[in-house]
Amino acid sequence: MKTLSNVWGHPRLPIALAVLTILLGCLAAWSARQAHALNSGTTAENTALTDNARTSGLKGEVNDIVNTVFSYNYTDVGKTERAAQTLLTGKAVQQYNEMIALIRKQAPEQKLILTTTVTDSGVRMLTGDRARLVVFADQRSTRTDKDQTAYSAAMFSVGAVYRNDRWQIENIDTFQK
Repeated sequence: MKTLSNVWGHPRLPIALAVLTILLGCLAAWSARQAHALNSGTTAENTALTDNARTSGLKGEVNDIVNTVFSYNYTDVGKTERAAQTLLTGKAVQQYNEMIALIRKQAPEQKLILTTTVTDSGVRMLTGDRARLVVFADQRSTRTDKDQTAYSAAMFSVGAVYRNDRWQIENIDTFQK
């Protein structure tokens, strides 16, 4: 007569198979949760890679905003400040005022001209009317009183919101903490 150990080959094989079945079941459940997380929530709603036209338009508008509000000419400070008031919103207005305060103070006496040019940007997230971008820019500051020019690079992140048929920057993160 055949015993159970003869049929299965080894008396511990059924236990090993039961443990393996439980482990595979756990792996299947974990995989299903990961797939659900990727297919729902903010990851699935992010259209930065799927809506090329909107992503391109967003980048163009935000690049123009950065070029405008982070360029400053001592002969026409009102132009930059008016632009900042319409192109920035929320927390970004205060952040901008804090960042530009020293330039605003020194510009008339140094006859300072600051030119910012976005060299590249990337959209990290685009969901509905909100976006998050990383911006790379070159800055040239010229003191016309001493005929001196300095160059620097900048990298920062901005949050943008779409309101009244245009993008506005609502948050600026210079990665300094």
